[in-house]
Amino acid sequence: AQIEQRVDQAQGAPRKRYISPATKETAYALYYDKLRRTIEAQGTQNFPQVRGEKLYGKLTMVITVSSQGELLQTEVASSSRNPLLDERAVAIVRSAGPFDPFGPKMRRQADQIVVVSRFRFTRDEVLKTVMQNPSEQTHEHFGT
Repeated sequence: AQIEQRVDQAQGAPRKRYISPATKETAYALYYDKLRRTIEAQGTQNFPQVRGEKLYGKLTMVITVSSQGELLQTEVASSSRNPLLDERAVAIVRSAGPFDPFGPKMRRQADQIVVVSRFRFTRDEVLKTVMQNPSEQTHEHFGT
């Protein structure tokens, strides 16, 4: 009975696809590029600040998107060590969605994609994002 329950749970679980720099499929690479550009534009347009002072720094975030383009989860995997900047980064990602629905090929392979991305809020007052490998250590601190 326990085995049946585990199989039923596994069959009902969403199919997740982890996207990394090593991902070769064009559909995923194009989707990530558009997602990245959308988030960067949102972050640059709404550059984080508190009481008129810009917040600079780096953090790593895990972003999960559904096949309909809905943002399902954002998680700060490696903090900037500035809670306000971390909060603003999460808000930027949330406000950038919803994203485009997956194309037919992506939908056949996954119900969700998960991307690990490093966010850099630079002194040029732009947000730059770089995709990371999910296996890379995400708990290290990236200095500002």
